[in-house]
Amino acid sequence: MNEVTLPPETIESDSRTVSCNGGGGALGHPLVYLNMGDKDWVECPYCDRKFVLKSK
Repeated sequence: MNEVTLPPETIESDSRTVSCNGGGGALGHPLVYLNMGDKDWVECPYCDRKFVLKSK
C-alpha cells in the first residue's frame, strides 16, 4: 500500500529567530530555538517545518 507523505508546513515569520515545538501535545518535540543566520529561511531538525522570513 502506498503512503501519502504531506509536505512539511511552512510558517512565515517577522523575525530571524524562531521557536518550534512540533505543534505541541503528544505529537510534538522538545522546544528548540532556530536562527536563520544569513538565509531567509530555516528548517526544524525535528519536524522539518520550514520558517521563512516575511517579505517587506
